[in-house]
Amino acid sequence: IFAEVERTGVPKIIPELVSADILSENCKGTNRLCVLAALPHILDSSASGRNKYRDTLTAVQKSFRGSAFNFLWFEGSSQPELEKDFGLTFGFPAIVALSYDKQAYAVLHGSFQEKSVASFLHSITSGRQSTTKMSNGIPKVVTVDPWDGLDGALPEEEFDLADIMGWDEEEEKEKEGNDEL
Repeated sequence: IFAEVERTGVPKIIPELVSADILSENCKGTNRLCVLAALPHILDSSASGRNKYRDTLTAVQKSFRGSAFNFLWFEGSSQPELEKDFGLTFGFPAIVALSYDKQAYAVLHGSFQEKSVASFLHSITSGRQSTTKMSNGIPKVVTVDPWDGLDGALPEEEFDLADIMGWDEEEEKEKEGNDEL
């Protein structure tokens, strides 16, 4: 069945990195390379924007079918230790190629376009891309809720206008009382 899927070109769904188990299941193993895509927060890109990023990643994955690459994605800022250890301080989307077993990685410092991501991955397999050893081991992955496929909604906050404006209601009442005298 898998051979038929490979032959017909039906793309494999790229899992969301929502736990350490997902990372180890998809990335551990000899001669395996993991491609981690940090996508913008849902409030920054909307569902349609996120799906466009995922489509780009799927197109790259399809061109690397049968290779050692496994692909995962996560929402930028949802994995703070991972992002810190990989130096993802330049914004999202971002791509990291990770060799889990060798504890080495490389970061794409270019555009999130199908051609540039594919070129980056080819440079890794050919040895032209330098990698960085992970001095502290594989970063901690926190468990997060998976994306529901919908646009994000801003959290509704209850706030007191006096807090924002710096008003003190007691002070106002005292002033009014003094004005009447």
